[in-house]
Amino acid sequence: MSDKTPSIEALQKRIQELEDENELLSDFAGLSSDWFWEQDESFRFVRFWGMLTEKLQRKQSLFIGKRRWEMPIQGLTDQEIQAHIERYEQHLPFRDFEYEVPGNDGVVQHYSVSGKPAYDREGNFTGYRGVGRNLTLLHNAQQAVKASQQQLSQILQGSPIATFVIDKEHKVTHWNKACEALTGVPASEAIGRDDSWRGFYAESRPTMADLVVDNAPAEKIQGYYGYNFAVSSLINGACEAEDLFPNIGPSGHWLHFNASPLLDTDGNTVGAIETLQDITDRVKAEQAEKDHHLKLKRAHEELQSTLQQLVEAKKLAGLGRLVSGVAHELNSPLGNILLGLTTAQNNLEELQHSFDNSSLSQSQLRAYLETEAESIALMDHNLNRSINLINRFKELSSDTKTKVTRSFSLHSIAKGVFGAYLHRCKQRHIELANNVPPDLRICSNEEALEQILVSLLENSLNHAQLEEGSLIELAVFKGKSGVEIDFSDNGQGMDEKVKEHAFDPFFSSKMGHGTSGLGLYRVYNLVSVVLGGSISLHNNEPGLLVKLTLPDLSCE
Repeated sequence: MSDKTPSIEALQKRIQELEDENELLSDFAGLSSDWFWEQDESFRFVRFWGMLTEKLQRKQSLFIGKRRWEMPIQGLTDQEIQAHIERYEQHLPFRDFEYEVPGNDGVVQHYSVSGKPAYDREGNFTGYRGVGRNLTLLHNAQQAVKASQQQLSQILQGSPIATFVIDKEHKVTHWNKACEALTGVPASEAIGRDDSWRGFYAESRPTMADLVVDNAPAEKIQGYYGYNFAVSSLINGACEAEDLFPNIGPSGHWLHFNASPLLDTDGNTVGAIETLQDITDRVKAEQAEKDHHLKLKRAHEELQSTLQQLVEAKKLAGLGRLVSGVAHELNSPLGNILLGLTTAQNNLEELQHSFDNSSLSQSQLRAYLETEAESIALMDHNLNRSINLINRFKELSSDTKTKVTRSFSLHSIAKGVFGAYLHRCKQRHIELANNVPPDLRICSNEEALEQILVSLLENSLNHAQLEEGSLIELAVFKGKSGVEIDFSDNGQGMDEKVKEHAFDPFFSSKMGHGTSGLGLYRVYNLVSVVLGGSISLHNNEPGLLVKLTLPDLSCE
């Protein structure tokens, strides 16, 4: 054996190395494809093999003996198929040729194949061999992503809310029709640019979406929007604000806008979406409401001032009536007293003159004494009238003092008051009806209620022009909140002008006929000040109803 002839051991080792290399190449080939295929010199499939031939998802018998373009190929144009045939005819290699065929279950399968021509040792063309992959799942995933992107785009375009999207490079990727309408900037001039601010501001500055993409801190955002912005409580990293955009529209627009980050699967910010809503009408309505409220407030203040002036004027008018009433009531008795004093003084001077001249006669003295007696009686009567009137004033002032409250029977009080006027009423044939339940007890000021009943009874007898057979009636109703007392007569009633001034001091429909005009005024003071209730007058057709509403005080 020549020294240059390899030994058997060396040949076996080399064979083993080639087998290992072949196995390695097979493994790599198997990992890079789902199956292998071969075609003869007429381009007909002759066999398929490999690790994952089941991924054909189609019976191999449907391929064997047929050319690729004789299969029910889909997803290609006639020109693309013809170009593929021409490469075959020219014996040229090809890579990643993709086409579709129906699978076993009718589901379309997406293939990607690569091939190269094969030759024998003499260089004769023997056919094609290559690899293939089933891309159906990848294709479906790509289509799903594409459909999702299209759907998102349609959602954005169909939304009536102005919306734009930027990527991490601040370039606009979406600019919907509502955003076009709001800003006046068409999508063709916005998409792909990194200056989205042009649609909203006159000078270069970041939009809120730009700040969100940059993960800007709240202090920086506040520097652009002041305190008109807020960090979202729902979405991490999102912000919202309201502001006036003077460059949008002829007179500016108020917008409510918010920007949210777009994140990848690792949570990194890869963009931001910003929505903008026109709230101009709402802001104008709120401002109009504020202006209206301010006008109402001013009108209310003016009205309060006017009412205060009216109250003061009414007080002055009441004071005028009071002064006039006092002057009127005191003028007559004081005038009579002054007349009596003047007459007495004149008579005394005549008597003194006669006495000094020693011409005083018995008849003259007797006439003087008679005249003075009449004058003294007149002055005494008028002095008593003045004293009584002043005492009435004192009673009115004492009505404001605190009275003692206790539990009592209003029926008994009314019975006593009606009894005091019974003889007077019988003479005029007027009936008194005490309809207060005998067992009803109330807690209030007994003395004040007795004075009220007396004044009301006097008012009916003096002013109601009660005819024979008339009726004066008292009724009481007790509820949860207090006691309602109805005092009524069936006389002539009270016209509206009289009712308007009925509670004024010294007002009387019979002024100058012996009435002072203090009766109902005193009743009003007793009811409102002493008893803490209310009083109202109502024509009863016929007659007048005086309605008192009093609190039922607690007596412990």
